[in-house]
Amino acid sequence: MVVRARVFCGWLLAVTFILMSGKSFAENGDFTTESWGFLLLTPLAFALALSPSMPWESTESGNHDWEDEDETDSVTKVPDPEESGFDVPVL
Repeated sequence: MVVRARVFCGWLLAVTFILMSGKSFAENGDFTTESWGFLLLTPLAFALALSPSMPWESTESGNHDWEDEDETDSVTKVPDPEESGFDVPVL
């Protein structure tokens, strides 16, 4: 039920933004910042309508227990870049 309402609202918003942009274009006779703004908001409405699920709709709990990996404190010595053939940068 929630998914259908979200999809319906997404499509309704997308069509509304497109129509509002067209109305703004028709009234002003030119693409203004307002009409471009409505067109730029349209992909957000499409994402709302076309996404299979939203993060807040998931039934899984967000608490995941991560397994502690064995942390090894092995410190390796970094080789000298001059010995490898690199020059020291002069700033």
